[in-house]
Formats: sequence, C-alpha cells, structure tokens
Amino acid sequence: MTKRIKTGKDCQGQALKQQLEQYATVLDKAEALLGHHFTQRALLLRALTHPSAVTVNALSHSYERLEFLGDAILGAIVCQELYERYPDVAEGGLTRLKMTLVSGQTLSRLAHDLGLQELIIFGSSEQGTGNRGLSSALENSLEALVAALALDGGLELARSWVLEHLTPLVESSQADEPENAKSALQELLQTQHVIPTYEVTATDGPPHDRKFTVAVSAQGKILATGRGHSKKDAEMRSAQTALRKLRTSASVLPLS
Repeated sequence: MTKRIKTGKDCQGQALKQQLEQYATVLDKAEALLGHHFTQRALLLRALTHPSAVTVNALSHSYERLEFLGDAILGAIVCQELYERYPDVAEGGLTRLKMTLVSGQTLSRLAHDLGLQELIIFGSSEQGTGNRGLSSALENSLEALVAALALDGGLELARSWVLEHLTPLVESSQADEPENAKSALQELLQTQHVIPTYEVTATDGPPHDRKFTVAVSAQGKILATGRGHSKKDAEMRSAQTALRKLRTSASVLPLS
C-alpha cells in the first residue's frame, strides 16, 4: 500500500484545524458578541488574529486584509444611515458626522466597551509592549469583524450590527463643528496666548493601509489624540476631539 505524501496544503489545513480547536472558546465568545454563528469559523479566527501572532504570511492569516474591507463596509453603512437620518444636514455636516463615527478613537472605544480586548489573539512580541498598540488593534479588529460578518452572514446582517452598536453614538450637534478644526482650535487657544502643537505618536498597519496617531498638545499638556490614514487626517481628528473637550469640560480650561 502506497503511503500518501502530505502536501503543504495538507499541513496548512491541519494547522488551521488545531488553531480552531485551540481558540474555540474565544470564537464562541466572538460569535455571541456578533449574534451570529459562523459557517466559516476560519474567517472569524482571522478577524481576531493580530499580525504579531502570525509567523508566516501575516497578510493572509491575520486581520489586515479583512480590516481593509471592513473599513469600506463601515463607511458605506454609516454614510447611508446619516444620509437617511438627517435629510436637512448639508454635505459638510454629514462628512463631519461620518468622520466622528468612523474615527479610530470612536471605534477603539466601542471595541473596548464590547470587551474585544479579551478576544484579540496577540503574539508574544506584542504581549510584551504593555498594551502600547492596543487602541490600534481594537480599531483594526473591529473593522475586520464587520468584514467577516458581511462575508459570512451577508451585508444586511453586518448593517444591522453596525447600526445597533455604532450609530447610537452619533450626536447631530457634531454636524455643526467647523470645517477646519485645526484653525478653530488655534483661534480658541490664541485667546489665552497658547499655540497648539501636533506630534505623530504612532504609525501602524501594512504599507498599503498605514494609520497615524497624532497627539495635539498645548503648553506641554496633551489635549486629545486622533487617528487617520494620513498625518493631516489624524491631526484634524485630534483637533476635533480637542475642540469638543475644551468646549464641554471646564476642567480642561484654563491652560494658562
């Protein structure tokens, strides 16, 4: 009897089977969080796998590619919902509402509130950083989960989940925020003879999907942070968050 020689594909399949068994409890919890039983559990596993946990071909076995798709799906769902919910808000206002909802800060906060930090699979190299990249990982994995949900259960299921968890965070007043948040923040701080400064504090993601984290400070005090696909976008988002804080929290002022 001829013994069959195992191919690379066979070995990969066996390794995947072992991973699915190893992380079965994590996957069960993720399914409960999403309200969906996955027929493709490997897809769910990938959406929860940080690149640091993959030793070979991180692009195919981590959440990086799913994150790219999830970002687009999230944007489309949010845009349609805002368009239908606020018929009297102009394009600029709708854009500001969208930027607030899909910002890295909003997504990472939602992911944390949902307990996603307990489900993401990190490699040993990332575990030793003291959660330095946790905020980014929360955002990225949440986007990947939306993509996995759409691929396995359909776009309508993903839409329902996003609308249930994300859109309640929107406030119509955010549509009235200034077009140029950086200019508005500078004008506000200049009344106290203070000039804001911006600093890139982190850069992560694959080359095709870089994300920047920027902190805006005044007199050495960090007012807010923002994330975006460019330094300019991240600076704008950090300025938007700083403006909201300065206008609503008496504890932040005065700076001088």
